Amino acid sequence: MDAIVDDVSGNGNGHLDPGETVDLTASLKNIGGADFLTLTTTIESSDPYVTITDASGYFGSLPVDSTKENTGDPYTVYASPSTPDGHPALFRLITVDGSWSDTLEFTLIIGRIHYYIWNPDPTPGPGEFMHTTLASIGYSGNYGLTLPVSDLDVYSAVFVCAGIYSNNYVLSATAPEVTALVDYVNSGGRMYLEGGDVWYFDPLYGGYDFGPLFGINATSDGSSDCGPVAGQSSTFTTGMNFNYSGENAWIDHISPTGTGFLIFHDTNNAYDCGVANDAGAYRTVGSSFELGGLVDGSGVSTRAVLLDSIMNFFGISLVGIEENTRSQVSAISLQPYPNPFRNRVEMQYTLPANATQVQFKIFDASGRLVKNLLPPTICSLVPAVVSWDARDLRGNKVASGIYFIHMETDNEQLVEKIILIE
Repeated sequence: MDAIVDDVSGNGNGHLDPGETVDLTASLKNIGGADFLTLTTTIESSDPYVTITDASGYFGSLPVDSTKENTGDPYTVYASPSTPDGHPALFRLITVDGSWSDTLEFTLIIGRIHYYIWNPDPTPGPGEFMHTTLASIGYSGNYGLTLPVSDLDVYSAVFVCAGIYSNNYVLSATAPEVTALVDYVNSGGRMYLEGGDVWYFDPLYGGYDFGPLFGINATSDGSSDCGPVAGQSSTFTTGMNFNYSGENAWIDHISPTGTGFLIFHDTNNAYDCGVANDAGAYRTVGSSFELGGLVDGSGVSTRAVLLDSIMNFFGISLVGIEENTRSQVSAISLQPYPNPFRNRVEMQYTLPANATQVQFKIFDASGRLVKNLLPPTICSLVPAVVSWDARDLRGNKVASGIYFIHMETDNEQLVEKIILIE
């Protein structure tokens, strides 16, 4: 059976999203030995985020080897606004015709899963690293050596690791995976693509030219001279600087064109090697080096921060605690340092003169309370400091990842993101 979502009265994206009510239908095929004459169905679910407001669906006649959908009598399903993105909700479909009955199960993804990593690279280490790192900082996603071409729309972002010559995978212009990726991006998707030859060399010999889609102009086949690479000011890579220890051969030179903008430049050899693109309807990031081959440094120059920055550029936020937009002037301030941090972070803060109380709470990426912090005194107008030693309510050291500091005074609050690294 197949479950089909009709959300024309909602946001119209064909998915059940948090806070949305949709019509749901089932496509059933009779593979038995007798015709159904008055087939009725009921759906149920014990999922805490799901409310079924119309559970019955009438099919009527369903002859052997025929398929039918209950479009005339759909089920109605509501997903709570607090549902985590990409949450799999289990449903049971109870079918009855006379004395015959059967129960089927199906899973419906609510919202979208954060990411899928397709890693056809024959040396898969960089892609595997990206998956474990994204998961460690709170994102949910899947990893595979094959691309689920028919299911890409359940993912908010797709990452593709094509590798570096001679251990590279050529994305053929005629491959169904390429067609699926191009359609996904043009339908409003977010895509990251890395590869040493994918931009310049491969398109000359049967590889698909992703350059126009990614806002990239490939200028040279390059050499074996990648690194160090530096982020670019006024972009999401501001202040980043990495040495490179990954595979290093024929690293394509790429520059931005159209709506693309530069995010990484090889500082020793003076060529561009990373481009982001905000085309309005979709967003992309392309690089000619392997992100997993970068060497973590200090401050923002870590691969975890870079991956989180790419996800933020893609418009993908972690569920639970949202950061401040800073669209309004506030009488309070909160500045964590260092960030990222290893063992201890100090939060310098200021309060208005009339403040009588302040609370600090640490939440993890899922929104779970990790620690309450008590400031030593209430200090108004002048900077004061409260610190966190990366331990939870029980005094245990917490895992590396993304956390949120929630600061609340009498009538204002601020939220800042911090990153704990190993």
